[in-house]
Amino acid sequence: MKSAETPGCLILPVRLAAEIVDHARRGYPEEVCGLVAGRGGSAVAAFPGRNLSPTPTVAYELDPETLARMIDFEDAGLETVAIYHSHPHGPETPSPTDIACAAYPDSVYLIVSLAAPEQPVLRGFRLLAGRALTVEIRGEG
Repeated sequence: MKSAETPGCLILPVRLAAEIVDHARRGYPEEVCGLVAGRGGSAVAAFPGRNLSPTPTVAYELDPETLARMIDFEDAGLETVAIYHSHPHGPETPSPTDIACAAYPDSVYLIVSLAAPEQPVLRGFRLLAGRALTVEIRGEG
């Protein structure tokens, strides 16, 4: 994985990207959220979470049970390579709240926009010191 100071890239298999987008569609019109486990910047599994935000149509708060999976990832020799959530009405960029609340500088933050539901957009960012740095997402398989 790249250091927190460089955006780097995330290898995200096409099937995992599809799972994340499908989760966003199922949760519409609310934001959905979850974790992506992997190694060295390559994703191997997505774990949908529950959004506990009191205002789920405009914000997300990942449930503690899903957050606890981060420990399971480490025990399995994996890491949390990404944290994802959706913006049901766009945009596919981090909101000021997303940036202010980012607590995991080594993780990529994936955002799914459903502003055009038939053409969802998935983008990645590192959220550091009040800035959003674009991370390249490379699909596989």
